[in-house]
Parts: sequence; structure tokens; C-alpha cells
Amino acid sequence: MRRTRSLLPLLYVFGCASVAFTQTTPAPIVSPEVQSDNRVTFRFRAPNAKEVGLSLEGAAKDLTMQKDEQGVWSVTSAPLTPDFYGYAFVADGVHLIDPSNPLMKPNLLNTTSQVHVPEASLPWEVGDVPHGEVHHHFYKSAVVGDQRDFYVYTPPGYDARGKQAYPVLYLLHGFSDDASGWTAVGRANVILDNLIAQGKPSR
Repeated sequence: MRRTRSLLPLLYVFGCASVAFTQTTPAPIVSPEVQSDNRVTFRFRAPNAKEVGLSLEGAAKDLTMQKDEQGVWSVTSAPLTPDFYGYAFVADGVHLIDPSNPLMKPNLLNTTSQVHVPEASLPWEVGDVPHGEVHHHFYKSAVVGDQRDFYVYTPPGYDARGKQAYPVLYLLHGFSDDASGWTAVGRANVILDNLIAQGKPSR
């Protein structure tokens, strides 16, 4: 009983600290936010930054962001043509990804965040069609001597045990991409799904 009483002040202190932390935690930021007219609002919390801009793929120059009383910087773009756009925040000269956005545009030299402005009719949009599979393979390069990888897309209904012959399309990534570039960024597998569903690929 004496031991239980000695713990009460300590439990009370931790309880108060937990309440205080909950009360001071800032609300989550929605970024990016795509509007119905294809304008996009970007937000970034940086209360101590002196200047923040938005580096947006396709823009001629960085967009100047404005800070509110909570230290959140924001800017709204002009309407964007439906597509995927890479972007980064430039806080006092430092390029940073968007901590509120899990969608990334991977690149070995310059990884950025990514915003999706959708349009259902575009070939790289996931549609209600049969989907193929993407297989990840590894091999040891006899030329370089290290482990390398590559991806193989097989169409819907593909059976490796079957005797049907399929045409092969080889896609090579750029010098700053890795083997996942054509699927993670180029969405080649999604495009092929849609083309096959439309009966467009020819042998």
C-alpha cells in the first residue's frame, strides 16, 4: 500500500504532460489539395522559415508561398493539365519533400513529392479493366560483377506454362532512374493494361 501511494505523484505528472502534449499538437495539414477546377493548393508547416517557395514541375519559376498565423505556408497553382507532377518546397534555399504527402516521384539524383491531377480518360489512369502483373527479378551482372534487377510485365491471362507466343517490348530507364522507373513513375504497366483492354497492341 505504501508503494502504491508513492507512485501517485509520478503518474499524475505524466498524465498532465500527456494532456499538455495533446493540446499543443498542431492539426494535420492537407497537402496537396486538388480543387475541382484542377488548381492545386500546397501547404507546408515551417514557422521559423523566412521564405518558402514551391518548385513545381512544368512551372517556369518557383511559386512564392505565404505564411499564416500558425506558421503554415501555402500557395495555389493555376489550373493544371491532368497528369502527375513532381514538386518540392524550397525553404530558405533548401529543397524539401512534402511531409504531408506519401506520394513520391523517385529519382536517384532528385527525389520529389508528386501530385496527381486525375482525368479518367487518360491512358495512365487505373481503369476498370483486367490487370496484368509486374514481376521483380534479380541477377548478377557478368559485366559489372554486382547484383542488378529488372521488372517484367505480363498481361492479363498470361500463363508461363502455355505455348502462346507474346511480343516483347524492352524499356530502358534514364541515367538518374532505377529499374522501377517505368512502373513507379512511367506507369507503363497501367498504360499496357488500358491498351490491351482496348485491343490496340499489335504483334
